Amino acid sequence: MLPELVRKPYLQSAIADSVSILWRTNIGQEARVDYRVKGKNNWQTAKGLTRKTNTNLIENEVVLKQLKPNTIYEYSVFTDHESPLNKSPYHFTSPVSATDSVFSFFAVGDIGEPVDDGGTPDKLGEALAPFVDSLRFGLLLGDIIYPDGKSEVYDENLFQYFGSVFPYVPVFTVLGNHDWHEPQQNYMKEWKLPGNEHYYSFDYGNVHFTALDTKNGEMHDYDKQVEWLKEDLANIPESAEWRVVFLHHNGRSCTYKDDYEAVVSLYTLFDEYDVDLVLNGHAHTYERLRPMNANGPTMEQVLQDSIYSNPTGFVSITVGSGGKLRGIGSDPTPWEPSPENCDYPNLVAAYTHDWAFLKLDVNGKVLTGTAITTEGNQVVDRFSIEKN
Repeated sequence: MLPELVRKPYLQSAIADSVSILWRTNIGQEARVDYRVKGKNNWQTAKGLTRKTNTNLIENEVVLKQLKPNTIYEYSVFTDHESPLNKSPYHFTSPVSATDSVFSFFAVGDIGEPVDDGGTPDKLGEALAPFVDSLRFGLLLGDIIYPDGKSEVYDENLFQYFGSVFPYVPVFTVLGNHDWHEPQQNYMKEWKLPGNEHYYSFDYGNVHFTALDTKNGEMHDYDKQVEWLKEDLANIPESAEWRVVFLHHNGRSCTYKDDYEAVVSLYTLFDEYDVDLVLNGHAHTYERLRPMNANGPTMEQVLQDSIYSNPTGFVSITVGSGGKLRGIGSDPTPWEPSPENCDYPNLVAAYTHDWAFLKLDVNGKVLTGTAITTEGNQVVDRFSIEKN
């Protein structure tokens, strides 16, 4: 009996000069990846580990190291056999160097709602697929698996729809409230992340990324996590032009969700350490707020409201309709803007109620965001932040 590929490869912890490649088979003892720079003749081989999963499959893991920066690699995966499990090579682009300042990534949350319950993870996978060669990685903003983050439905509700994305584009994830059901036994069995996997940070090109665990809105291990956050933000490399925080729950918002005070309490740290962008999910809609700090918006409404030059404060964006939309399926309450949630009349710069993901382009001292619908690939919001 030969091993069969049950879960296609997915890329994890693409940081510095390495990337982890994971895949799952029905049986197996030896994991191997053959890889080469695209266009070259010589293949290299890296061996890894296999382990039995909590769903009685075999997880295969191989770490590729000493990769050339910003280089396209082809690869094939092997388990126990001299024939690859894939018919043709996959490919990915290795992480950019610390001095590179041009790359793109995506961000989206609230993804793995079952299709039978009105979810659209299938549409999100289809929408992202045309961008895989331009995206260096993605940020999954929590509530990755509904209803309760169980490992046994990861393939059914997520991975089966991203076979044209995850083998090519690494992803970094954070826990949402729906993932917070025995996460040590479920979520953390599915992903390989830096640090303690609840919260962590990494540098990519000229951007520092900080991931937080907001649990059910109150934040996991609040005091310890905040102390870690202070230390992380205080020691960002000088080469980092941009500082991005991603988490599941919103702080201030004018969606139907309440403000989460534990997140709002972090705003003074975001101010102090010059955070530029905060990305979250949770509300099943799309909303972009104007630059703000702990005291509220830092600017009045401007004519265009899409180009910010040296703004004071940070831009906060809810991207929570990757696979679940308010008013549809298991979230049937009709959507409507909630002005009673807005303590500040000039808070919202743009919103749209549609399934969408956010594509972000870094080009030196300019960061551009484009919100794109997962059905029809329509641009529904665009903004840029510029630094002198």
